[in-house]
Amino acid sequence: MILDMHTHAGHPTRQGPVDAAVLATMAPAGACAVVSAIADLPLLRRNPTTRRLELTREPEPGECLASVDAYLADYEAAGVPIARTPEAVRPGAVVLAVEGCDFLDGVLDRLDALAARGVRSVQLTHYRVNETGDIQTAPPVHGGLTVFGAASVRRMNQVGIMVDVAHCSEATVRGVVAATDRPILCTHSNLLEPGHKDGAHPRYISREYARMVAETGGVIGGWIAVLHEEGLPGMIRHVFRLIDAVGVDHVGIGTDLPSGAQWHGMADFTRHPEIPERLREGGLSAEETDKVCSGNWLRVFRAARP
Repeated sequence: MILDMHTHAGHPTRQGPVDAAVLATMAPAGACAVVSAIADLPLLRRNPTTRRLELTREPEPGECLASVDAYLADYEAAGVPIARTPEAVRPGAVVLAVEGCDFLDGVLDRLDALAARGVRSVQLTHYRVNETGDIQTAPPVHGGLTVFGAASVRRMNQVGIMVDVAHCSEATVRGVVAATDRPILCTHSNLLEPGHKDGAHPRYISREYARMVAETGGVIGGWIAVLHEEGLPGMIRHVFRLIDAVGVDHVGIGTDLPSGAQWHGMADFTRHPEIPERLREGGLSAEETDKVCSGNWLRVFRAARP
């Protein structure tokens, strides 16, 4: 099985009904997907020059929560199987997630409500510096994880939600590592690559950042969305770079499709079977390939049980 740690599968415009035809490509490909509701979606636009998302304004009270509710409702209405437990993860199913804690508005009990709804992974930040901590793509405001951010991490640990630090600044991750008692995720990123074109992408992470995630027992997902020239071979190359840095037990796949990946022919899951093939061609054993494709993330999911 191939478990994609971070997608917006079936939501090419991020709004409106989920495209059932995209979700239907999962089971034949042997894929299960984590689908992420974007809390700060109403506040973002894509820069036509850089192709990167940017914050345009601050939210109205309750606006980000409404965005999350609508996004999750789209998947609930799509009729796709929703995996609430590790045992329910199978090809054709989805795992609900949220990207950015902007929906909290200082109310930790909203995490309990999401857990009851079936959300099993929550990313602290996205493209807005929120009340939990700083992000990679904007100047620091808090100096890392906030007191409220630490309380959010502890609450996620209590209710069985995996903590995702993708988009968090390195200082924020350091705070998360100190606050958590469970493994954490960085669902979609690549290592910084000095001297390589786009190797200093603001969403790439240092080896120290990756090491901190791994030391919790966590997993980092290799990312394709920004690899406009390299495409899938580039993602595989970055997966092997991550393996070299933190070991095969701490690496997974997080395409972010259809973000960017659609430009490389990965708007859906039809090419996902190529991922294990390319990992094996690169020298991984069958056991190691299974770890990267699903086993490592499943281990974190099992450890998240409240």
